[in-house]
Amino acid sequence: MNNKRKHDRFEMAEDVMFANTLIHPFCYYGGSIINCSKSGVCLSSRYEVACGDQLCLRMIGNQLQSCTSIDDLTCVAEVKWCQPVNLTREPKYRIGLHYSGHVPVRFKP
Repeated sequence: MNNKRKHDRFEMAEDVMFANTLIHPFCYYGGSIINCSKSGVCLSSRYEVACGDQLCLRMIGNQLQSCTSIDDLTCVAEVKWCQPVNLTREPKYRIGLHYSGHVPVRFKP
């Protein structure tokens, strides 16, 4: 099997909120980052998104206490894929995102 990834992935366990910037820019959903690379991030969520959606991601939890600006915890990324994961009764998805624009240090490996 060929690995199409341009950059290595690194595990990252961070809770995030995300919103679709075009459809519902102020309606945030929950998720958790699984891993990240220089070019993107993979997260899991109960909420399905569509390829091409632009999501605003914001780290939450302990990160909020140590940041000086909300911009340090926020980035925009495009959905490249969204796959269902059937491990539980509730719907769950893995979402592959490619960063768009400025990427704060906290989102980098």
